[in-house]
Amino acid sequence: MRKALSVVAVLSSLALPLVGCGETPSVDQVTGEIRRWIPGVRFEREAHIRLGRIRMGLVKGIVRMVDDEEDDEGRAFLREIHRVEVATYRVHDLPDLSGLRQQAPGFERRLAQSGWSLTVKAQEDNSPSWLFTRSNGEGGLRNLLVVDLDDHELTVVRMDGRLDRAFAEAVAERPKEAALGAE
Repeated sequence: MRKALSVVAVLSSLALPLVGCGETPSVDQVTGEIRRWIPGVRFEREAHIRLGRIRMGLVKGIVRMVDDEEDDEGRAFLREIHRVEVATYRVHDLPDLSGLRQQAPGFERRLAQSGWSLTVKAQEDNSPSWLFTRSNGEGGLRNLLVVDLDDHELTVVRMDGRLDRAFAEAVAERPKEAALGAE
């Protein structure tokens, strides 16, 4: 019995990284993948905010208490957001990435295997950026992951919820500004 439990424990620990691939990766997982992708780079955490369902509920409750008609669009947007995670890191020893451009980082491949779409990939000079999205079975946008790296900072943003509805609410409230990108 003890041997069987040991085997189950070992197999479970080996499967844990695979379980995370089906879900939205944490910013720590993405940062670890970038460390493996870029030999010698170091990241020093500057800020990390993680708002799960409970903390997002608290934020939504506080925003609801504010009696300001201007905040109606913010409340409508927040109503559809379930989780947010944002981390920024100071970058040390970032090498020239031109030799790595052809090789996709591990998180890019794993996300694609888990149903994520690489929506935008850009690289200006030594600064790659990625925008990944994932839909539910009906085409609704459910997950968003943004990764932006430059010589000084790495920023990783993860957002989960009914994002199609959240963005539709934001555009509906200010269609002209959304179309023109103006405030």
